[in-house]
Amino acid sequence: MKLLQGWKMPRKRVIFVALLCFPCLGMFGLLLMNYDVCYYWFHRSENYFSIKTDYKRNLFIKVPESNCIQNPPFLVLLVTTSHSQKEARMAIRKTWGKEQLIHGKRVVTFFLLGTNPGKPISLSEEINTHKDIIQKDFVDSYYNLTIKTLTGLDWTVNHCPQTSYIMKTDSDMFVNTFYLVELLMRRNQTSNFFTGILKPNDAPIRNIFSKWYISKREYDGDTYPPFCSGTGYVLSVDVAKRIFNISSSIPFFKLEDVYIGMCLEKLKISLQELHNQPIFFPFKPSFSVCTYRNIVTSHELQPHEIVLYWETLQKAQEEQC
Repeated sequence: MKLLQGWKMPRKRVIFVALLCFPCLGMFGLLLMNYDVCYYWFHRSENYFSIKTDYKRNLFIKVPESNCIQNPPFLVLLVTTSHSQKEARMAIRKTWGKEQLIHGKRVVTFFLLGTNPGKPISLSEEINTHKDIIQKDFVDSYYNLTIKTLTGLDWTVNHCPQTSYIMKTDSDMFVNTFYLVELLMRRNQTSNFFTGILKPNDAPIRNIFSKWYISKREYDGDTYPPFCSGTGYVLSVDVAKRIFNISSSIPFFKLEDVYIGMCLEKLKISLQELHNQPIFFPFKPSFSVCTYRNIVTSHELQPHEIVLYWETLQKAQEEQC
C-alpha cells in the first residue's frame, strides 16, 4: 500500500506539470505562427505598436529659435535623440554641435524629439536655455525614427531653405565637422547630392530575434534599394525637400535609413562617395589624432568620449601626422 502511494505522488506531479506546460507550449506555438506578434514580445520595450503613419498631420510642439533666413547656414546638423539623453545633447552642444563658423561657413545643430507618454521628463529648462529642439507630436520610439527624421527635414526645408547641406545623425556619434565642411566645400555640389556609408545591396533581416527584423509582409523583396546608414548621412537641401514631398506616396517603413533609400530610388537619385577612402564609420575606430582628423563620423561613443575626443583634436591642431 505504501509502495502504491509512493507511485501516485509522482503521477500527480506529472499531471500538474503537464497541465501547466501545455497551455504555455500552445501560446508559444501561436506566437511562432505570427511573426509580428512574436517580434513584439521580444521587443515590447521599444513601443513596437506606437507607430503612427499620419505623421504629416502631427503638430509641432516645440520649434527652435532660428535666424536661418537672415543668416543662412552652410550646414544644418539634425540629431535624433530621446528625452533621457540630455547628457549626450550637452556633450554635443559643447563639441561638434555648437554653432560656429568653420572655414568661414556657418554650422548649426538641432535636436529631434517626439513625445514620451507615461515617462514624463521635463525639457522646459533645456528648451528655454538652448532653443535648439524640434519636437513633434508622435511617440518617441526607435521604430518611429522615420517620422523623427522626416520631421527634421520638414522643419529645415521650410525654415532654413537657403542652407546648402543637411546632415542627419544620432546622439551617440562623433562628427568631425571641420573635415566634413572642408570636403563639402571641395566637392561643391549643392544639388542632387546624397552621401554617407553606402549600402547598395543590403538584404532584409528575417531573424525575429533581431532589432532590425522585417517580415515578408512588411517588405517582400530580397534586397533593399541602395541607402546610406542612418548613423550619419549628408544631403543637399533640394534632395531633402524632394524626399519630404514624395514621402506622402511611399508607404511607411519603420527602418528610417531604408525608408529614405526607398524615397531616393523613386526620385532616381544615386548615392555618391564623398571621398575615395572610408570617412563615415558605423563603429568606433580606436582613437588617435591622425585617425580622427581624417574621418567624418564615429559611432557608439559615450558623452564623455565625445568631449574628450573633440578637445584632444582641438588641442592638437598643429600636430603633424
